[in-house]
Amino acid sequence: MTERTIPVDVIGPIAVDLTMNTGGIRVVVDPALKQAQVVLKTEATSGPSADAIRDTAVRLNGQNLSIRVPDLAGGFGGSTTIRTGRNTVTFSGGGVQIVGGNVYVSGHGGGKVFVNGREVTATGPAGEAVTPITAELHLPAKSVMLIRTHSADTVVRGTLARLEYDGTSGTLAADRVGDLDATITSGSVIVCEVTGPIDVNLTSGNLNIGAYSGHDARLTLTSGNVQMAATAQATGRLSVNATSGYARITGAAHLDVRRRVTSGSVQIS
Repeated sequence: MTERTIPVDVIGPIAVDLTMNTGGIRVVVDPALKQAQVVLKTEATSGPSADAIRDTAVRLNGQNLSIRVPDLAGGFGGSTTIRTGRNTVTFSGGGVQIVGGNVYVSGHGGGKVFVNGREVTATGPAGEAVTPITAELHLPAKSVMLIRTHSADTVVRGTLARLEYDGTSGTLAADRVGDLDATITSGSVIVCEVTGPIDVNLTSGNLNIGAYSGHDARLTLTSGNVQMAATAQATGRLSVNATSGYARITGAAHLDVRRRVTSGSVQIS
């Protein structure tokens, strides 16, 4: 196993900016904790995943912690993503050609091909496995997070004061957040409770909020699905803009509802 502990030499709540495209992200907010604890780990002792952990860029500036885990597919360079329905294809730092049924791959790594995390060649499996990387974060109360990911599965236990989430085909499951700002593309986000404002842009994904008690909610859907239950404590505006999307929001009759629907379906009660 390869494990790296990231030192956080500050006391109290922090703001974490985490970029990690694949793997797993586990966040626990502990009111009894005075100092954040961050660990990156993978089962491999060598190879691409172990190298990525060692090469992870970390910066601590006051109460702001930035963590950038290198992309196992070839770094943080520019990329192009093609989306069709729930399927995505991303080109980053290389090229793919399909000629007469044959697939040709070129790139910085010499045209390597990975299937289910393992490198393969024309003669069968070869090379070192790309084992998943897990980021484990234990944070003090009132901490906030910005998470950027492609397909990492994220779990948040406890209460984050604010969560900004930008995910493509990944999943997020969170217990409780204050402010929620999310951009979701072909992914799934489930939050049990949101107590602050919501600003969500959803494309071909799913959003489920068990209990919303904030004062301003803005939902923009494109071929996505939203289910949300507002509580009696919710106030202010509820704005829903749906294009080929579906939204079902209950308990919101007392809110200032504004909706715009283009060949989608919005049910508010």
